[in-house]
Amino acid sequence: MIGFFGGSFDPVHYGHLKNAAQLKTKLGLSKLFLMPCAESVHKKRLNFSVNQRMDMLHLVVEEFNTLSIDAREIEQNRDSYTIDSLKHIQSDYQNDSICLIMGMDNFNTLSSWKEYQDFYQYCHLVVIARSGALIHQEKYGFKLTNVVNDLAKQKTGFVFFANNQMLDISSSAIHGKMRNHKNLSGLLPESIINYINTL
Repeated sequence: MIGFFGGSFDPVHYGHLKNAAQLKTKLGLSKLFLMPCAESVHKKRLNFSVNQRMDMLHLVVEEFNTLSIDAREIEQNRDSYTIDSLKHIQSDYQNDSICLIMGMDNFNTLSSWKEYQDFYQYCHLVVIARSGALIHQEKYGFKLTNVVNDLAKQKTGFVFFANNQMLDISSSAIHGKMRNHKNLSGLLPESIINYINTL
């Protein structure tokens, strides 16, 4: 099984990285790719440029060396739609189960995503919940499972809610601290804090 954790990574933080590393082990993924978007269609504007976000991702995969980067959406250099990426990923990894990893916030608004009704044909969904977040009742055509082996037995079509030991960090909270020149230790790897301080 291969995992793809999509996002703007604006900037990448410990909430992304530690959850991704936990999931790679828990699900037994052979690879887990961080897949940054070029332009987020769900956010008004990003704080960091494409090159800056990629620089930061390259820095963190040196520390979190079980994670990899998939730059297909960056290389398109246009609005990023997950359905388009899923079609390409399925073509690239025809023999593998594909797990699309997302946070609960994204899962709860999935009905606003392009062709979300078709996602189940291309992947399993693995949803990371924020503590106290309500789980949307709609499963968008996916079949609910809490059994990891189901994800390996069938290539697509399950939704799995990960019971991670959550690290609840949001990019918006980080942006607030940056605007107010507050300490970012514990939220971002030191390499990222040092990088941001050079900008």
